[in-house]
Amino acid sequence: MARKRIRYIDNRPYALADSYFPQELVAGTLLMEPRDVAAPGGVLASVGLIQTKYRDEIAVRMPTRHEAELLALPAATPVAEHTRTGYDADGKPLRCMVTILPGDRHKILYEVDTD
Repeated sequence: MARKRIRYIDNRPYALADSYFPQELVAGTLLMEPRDVAAPGGVLASVGLIQTKYRDEIAVRMPTRHEAELLALPAATPVAEHTRTGYDADGKPLRCMVTILPGDRHKILYEVDTD
């Protein structure tokens, strides 16, 4: 099951955020509704699906024509593609989120504890 969104700040497209879920896990949940949805702690957690581990991958590339149009990108503006896969405690994937971040609007910062 896929949820595709365009995120805006001050009426300007800021990012594309597509999330993919195994349909058998999210059938009957808010995620199946064609509107913005939220739940305290997250929709997955509200139905007992707890993400305990994430895998992040970041690639920098030129946008597709469709991405450039949706994001109203100036010519020759690269994007970062951030793919995050969330897993439960047994290592089963629960969600894959692909976010397209225009290079002229983002700074990526990571802070990681050593414990």
